[in-house]
Amino acid sequence: MNQTIRQWIAGAQQGEEEAVLLILQQFRPLICKYARRHRYCYGSLDEAVSVAQLAILECVHAFDLSCDDEAHKAFRRAVDRVFKRESRRFKAYMELVETALHLDEIAEALGLSVGDEHDPHYQAVLAELQDKVRQCLAHLTDEERRFLQLRYHADLTYESIARRCGLSRSQAYKLTQAAMAKFCRAMSFHAW
Repeated sequence: MNQTIRQWIAGAQQGEEEAVLLILQQFRPLICKYARRHRYCYGSLDEAVSVAQLAILECVHAFDLSCDDEAHKAFRRAVDRVFKRESRRFKAYMELVETALHLDEIAEALGLSVGDEHDPHYQAVLAELQDKVRQCLAHLTDEERRFLQLRYHADLTYESIARRCGLSRSQAYKLTQAAMAKFCRAMSFHAW
C-alpha cells in the first residue's frame, strides 16, 4: 500500500471527509468488482455498491497503519469479509444457523419433545439427540469427521483448513461440503 493511501487512511480515521472521498474514489474499481460479483445477494446493484462502500469505510477505520507486511492483501481480505457478512444471503444463512443451534428447536424438528433443563425427561431427550449425532458421525470416515471438526468446531476458514491439510482451498471446501452432506443424509435417515 503506497504512502498516499496510508495518508488518506490516517486522515479518514481522524474524520476528514475529503480523505474518505479520495479513498472511495481510489477503491472504486474494487467496489465495482465486489458489487458485480455479489449483486445476487442484494436487492439491486446500487445496494451492493453502497454496501461495498460501507465495507471499505469500516475496514479503513479498523485498519492498523503500523503493520507493513502485506497490508494491501489484508485490507482486501477484510473488505471481502465485511462485504459478504453484510449480504442478505449471509444474514439469512446466519439466522438459520442461530435458530438451528437451539436444542428445543432441533429436538422439535426431529420429532422429540423437550421440557425444563432439570427435568429428567429433558435430559433423556438431550441424551437421545446426542446419541443420534454420534451415530451419524460414526457413518463418516476419520477424514470426514476431521474436516467437519476443523470447519464447524474449530471455526477455521477453508483456507486455513487447506493449509493445515496440505490441500488447495477448493479441495478443502469440496471435501468439507461432501462430509456435511453425508452427515445430513445420515441425520435425516436416523431422525425418523
